[in-house]
Amino acid sequence: MDRTMATGTKYIAQYSPQVAAMYESLETCPDNLLLFMHHVPYTHRLKTGGTVIQHIYDAHYQGAEEAAQFADRWRALAGAIDTDRYAAVLEKLEYQSGHAIVWRDAVVSWFLRASGIPDARGRAGHAADRIEAESMTLNGYVVEPVTPWETASGGRAAACPGAHRCAASYRFPGADGVYTIAVLFFDENDGQSEYRMFVGEREIGRWRASGDLPSNTPNGHTATRRIVGNVQIRRGETIRVEGTPDGGERAVLDYVEITPTSRSNAKDAK
Repeated sequence: MDRTMATGTKYIAQYSPQVAAMYESLETCPDNLLLFMHHVPYTHRLKTGGTVIQHIYDAHYQGAEEAAQFADRWRALAGAIDTDRYAAVLEKLEYQSGHAIVWRDAVVSWFLRASGIPDARGRAGHAADRIEAESMTLNGYVVEPVTPWETASGGRAAACPGAHRCAASYRFPGADGVYTIAVLFFDENDGQSEYRMFVGEREIGRWRASGDLPSNTPNGHTATRRIVGNVQIRRGETIRVEGTPDGGERAVLDYVEITPTSRSNAKDAK
């Protein structure tokens, strides 16, 4: 028995020896209190049959999917709620949906490195639709490490160090179709960088990083996802994100994610 467990059960035993005995045993300790009461290996099997590490992976992917559903459910209320209130709540739900993905990725990446045990479903450490900024064709952007490393996909991002616009480009190799494009950028509180996104020469999105977030550096507090849906893309077209710095904010870009809209809709329906 570890020291934490011994202290906890000694306290509990003063009031209920039966409860103390339940927590003391790995066989009877509830799964939701197991790691509070005991030190166990990542491969320890829970009462559900899964391992501790797989539960960590599964719970975070499930949580991000549930967060995305909140925004979808709110969209179904369009027209039933006054316009200002509807838009304000939707903006917050969409932000939280994106931030759930940010922290999902941060947590599973950290545990993947710490445990050395892969996700049985092949998700942690793998994002087939994701193009890291550092692997794109960069004009003006400079690749830098992000601290802590797990709060950026791949541990790095691209920053625009000057006062002029920078660009990150990627030639799309997939089939012609309709896609959803997600951009992960860092919305620091020391400026309001402007971003523009293009497919070929068509501008498909423009936004300003003007959120009120609690940090002036690229990290998990400032990581923000921007979604542009129903984008027609043809094979060979160039996807380009332009960032214009402002103040101390350097229009930092983490990745672009291009997902077939049909797959996005099917995932949301689960």
